[in-house]
Amino acid sequence: MRKSNFLALVLCLFSGASYAQDSSVNIATQTGNTLGLTVSGYQYREPSLDVVINAPLVGIDYTGTYALGNDWFVRADARYAYGSAKYSGSGTQSNIPYSYYDLRGLFGYDFSFSELGGFVLAPYTGIGYRYLFDNQGEQTTSGANSYQRSSTYVYLPIGVTHRMQINDVHKLETAFEYDHLIQGTQVSHLSQASSYLSDVTNQQFRGYGLRLSSMYQFAEWSVGPYINYWNIQNSTVATQTITVNRVSSRLTIYEPANNTIEAGIKVAYSF
Repeated sequence: MRKSNFLALVLCLFSGASYAQDSSVNIATQTGNTLGLTVSGYQYREPSLDVVINAPLVGIDYTGTYALGNDWFVRADARYAYGSAKYSGSGTQSNIPYSYYDLRGLFGYDFSFSELGGFVLAPYTGIGYRYLFDNQGEQTTSGANSYQRSSTYVYLPIGVTHRMQINDVHKLETAFEYDHLIQGTQVSHLSQASSYLSDVTNQQFRGYGLRLSSMYQFAEWSVGPYINYWNIQNSTVATQTITVNRVSSRLTIYEPANNTIEAGIKVAYSF
């Protein structure tokens, strides 16, 4: 090969590499909106009472992100999921309406690592609010009266997003998050189970959650799996006095330690 041809080839290769770099997909956090649809399996468990609630859930997500400049960003997340649950404990019960929504306000910062192959780490934190409604009614197969129950978590999310380029169009975004429970509130409508009982509110202050997701992004569309987990310890104790046939009894009521796991697939559109 002549020297002039060799130099031309080298210049061509460098030109092509420069073009690929200039045309690469932007992996920094960007201003925009994302709508997502999820299908998942959900399980709530109270190990001490051998209580299990299973439900297939369908959910919808919205994320709005605003890049502030200087690598800072703010983000708002909203999620609603609904399904038909099956209860197993004091007997069984099926076709229970089951739903929750989750609202979050977050802020974070992009750290770019272009010298290590090209990826972004974006740690974030903020505040989260989760509300779940368990619409049980009627009786279980064992004759136990069921009742409606609501669950509220206020929590501190601490997470990091890893974002990398796959090619000139596609990228992979993986997020891991730890959620610190600030306060949980459980409202049990026991008056629906017995006229002798009053509704009870219990507080929870010990617990945590974990989240892991990985989304493969095809320009505007993305798809990937996710898993959410909660581990909550025993609540505070509430007491009430009931009188049956002129005999008074004092009841001690608390929400037992429980864990929740949800795993599914998400499809999203960004605009």
